Amino acid sequence: MNAAELQAALYAAKQEVDDAFGEFRLAIEFDAIRDDEKRRAMARATIACREQDPKATVGVIAAMVDLETADVQKHARLAEGLKRSAGMAVDAKKQWLSALQSLASLTKAEAQLAAWEPREVSA
Repeated sequence: MNAAELQAALYAAKQEVDDAFGEFRLAIEFDAIRDDEKRRAMARATIACREQDPKATVGVIAAMVDLETADVQKHARLAEGLKRSAGMAVDAKKQWLSALQSLASLTKAEAQLAAWEPREVSA
């Protein structure tokens, strides 16, 4: 890999990290929205169950709430998983950028070593 290719790879990797951060931000917002929807749906369902049957046990109410809000809870869990996945993508892309930066440092050190001549020390 020559210097121009390395520079292009570094720039592309940096752009991928930036894009991944943008996707992560969106996933965080989407997760927060879905979590809010879940909490509100569960609260509404709990109130409705209590109004329908004031003597219902906690276990019965919890089961009724779960039945009423199953879809909302599923969407919230999926959004949480997407957020986690987006965070992992950011980490992976940052590691790739770091590896390219290490390669660039190594390439620079090799170039400096190749340019070294013994007369520089003996003078």
